[in-house]
Amino acid sequence: MVTKKFYKIILCLLLIMCVGCQRKEIKVRTIYSDIYTEEEIQEAIDVIKKEFSKDWKGCTLKEIYYAGDDKALFTSYAKQYQGEEAIVLKTNFHTNYFAWKIGLNSNCDYEDYQWILIRNNNGKWKHVDGGYG
Repeated sequence: MVTKKFYKIILCLLLIMCVGCQRKEIKVRTIYSDIYTEEEIQEAIDVIKKEFSKDWKGCTLKEIYYAGDDKALFTSYAKQYQGEEAIVLKTNFHTNYFAWKIGLNSNCDYEDYQWILIRNNNGKWKHVDGGYG
């Protein structure tokens, strides 16, 4: 006869396995820049990774990368968002059932999702906008 204790142990093991599944490594694709150093790009990536883990519940970040040098676009974004400099990152991520709560389609893969960040006086990057388009 199976006891309640046995079911509790099985449930705990399943929960531990599920939590472990959420801790996947995020691939950071290296794209070189003539505008920003690797450190500056990494600082922007860290801002998005932190925001993603805090505010994007129901999503699993798979990959993040610098979108590439586009000085004209960066100048336009910097002006639009009142910054001295702008940078664009892109991500690939997967949503679960609850992603609708943050305005995303549930159980979908999003690819090349754009993140716009600005900064002033070589300070810290600040996320100001994102999405497609």
